[in-house]
Amino acid sequence: MKQLLILIIMAFPAMAMATDTIPSTPQKQALYDDLISEMACGCGCGTTLKTCPHENCSHAVPARKEILGYIDGGLGREEIKAKMVATHGEAILAQPMFRGFNIVAWVTPFIVILVVGYLVALVIKKWTSGRVATSPREDAAKTEAKKDDPYIKKMRDELDKFED
Repeated sequence: MKQLLILIIMAFPAMAMATDTIPSTPQKQALYDDLISEMACGCGCGTTLKTCPHENCSHAVPARKEILGYIDGGLGREEIKAKMVATHGEAILAQPMFRGFNIVAWVTPFIVILVVGYLVALVIKKWTSGRVATSPREDAAKTEAKKDDPYIKKMRDELDKFED
């Protein structure tokens, strides 16, 4: 009798661990995989519940078990997400929901890219608008004007002395 009691006590943790690790059907497994991919780990690693690198994470392990419990209870995807958000707050979601103030988080990067692109285009247009194509005759006239400049003559004389 004593041995049977010890055997039963030792079997309970093994059954509990087996229940928490693998959902019973492929549909439940797919739902579980999707949900843990969509939920953020709260331990500070910056990953999802699926990819948390900590083996015994104080947040990911209980959250995964909680999700498995909801799946085994027959809840659907949106119901589980709602319960997780109610329990852990919106921080549990890896992506913010597209509503309320979170719309700013979704829209701002695109607006910034458009505004910066427009400003860069304006700057480039301003830089290139002052340039006018010149004819070879005008280039020759500019070169002659430079030859008459006393500073350019002095520079050429100094360079000639330096080269000798």
